[in-house]
Amino acid sequence: MDLSSDRPQRVLVTGATGLLGSNTVRRLLDLGGEVTAVVRDRERARTLLPEHERLVLWQGDVLDMAALEPALRGHDAVIHTAAYFREYYAPGGRDDDLLTATNVDAVRRLLRAASEAGVPTVVHTSSIGTLAARSDGRPSDEHTAEGRTTRQNGYYASKLRSEEVVRSLPVGYGVRVPIVLPGWMWGPGDAGPTSAGRLFLAVASGTLAAAPRAGNHVVDARDVADACVRAAVAGGHARRYIVAGSWVPLPEVCRLAARAMGVRPPREIPARLALAVATVSEIAARLTGRTPAATREGVRALLEGDRRLVSSGRAVHELGVTFRPLSRTLHDQATWHREHGLAPVGDTTGTTSES
Repeated sequence: MDLSSDRPQRVLVTGATGLLGSNTVRRLLDLGGEVTAVVRDRERARTLLPEHERLVLWQGDVLDMAALEPALRGHDAVIHTAAYFREYYAPGGRDDDLLTATNVDAVRRLLRAASEAGVPTVVHTSSIGTLAARSDGRPSDEHTAEGRTTRQNGYYASKLRSEEVVRSLPVGYGVRVPIVLPGWMWGPGDAGPTSAGRLFLAVASGTLAAAPRAGNHVVDARDVADACVRAAVAGGHARRYIVAGSWVPLPEVCRLAARAMGVRPPREIPARLALAVATVSEIAARLTGRTPAATREGVRALLEGDRRLVSSGRAVHELGVTFRPLSRTLHDQATWHREHGLAPVGDTTGTTSES
């Protein structure tokens, strides 16, 4: 699919300063599109998004749809990346009411507002965490049901409910809603930071002493952003597209991150010790007032991913999605963090330029 000649001309992006949102904005601008970026803080957005004549910053929040509705008219598509996510995985950050309001109710209101504004396409982002691990060991795909314990994770449960909102749209609603299911996203632009960004910074600063022998599907946020744009062009309504990259052991992720930052990688420990390490990390964070590198909720999600393989075949074959090497992702993430003064400069002799 040649996106340079076949792309939405005017796109509104929610969550535009987040890891996925900011990379989606950049991808659309690179393709020559006009972008309206929905941001809660204009001044912060100016430091994180490019200054561009085709970019408009719209101050708003998906929780206040009435204030967002005027921005929708005249757009060819909405790419909805805003979600209650980072806070959920912070110690004591779970707020079920806010989780539902942001990840479920706001989706329903956004789809209604898009329909009323004449926007034909809304790309919705979900998560591979909504998929069960197959008992026969084969990779899960878009048809795989949720696991028996999936809804015990509040974030995954909210994403399942948001997908149910999409599938419940009546015939003739007038909005096509492809669903993108990313893996664990890494890469430049992680200003939040997400759990991946916190882990990256913990490796960079040497505060992460150990990494469990467990893994998950790791994907560059820029590749997910590209998939969202492609889904806006050619994705089917309520059709799921897994965009998960490769399954990678966490110690390998940390080794590549350490190489990119020129520091020593954390040692490996058995996966069964990971929850204990996360508990200690949370206690130390409370005492020091710092953000922990890992939380118990995040480790539980990681260990669940250790047992789950997924296939991105549909996104590759139907949308033309491709994935860059993890070494390139982490090299670029290191560069971005240094340029934004968010990571120690350190020794750059260990960096890699593999592509």
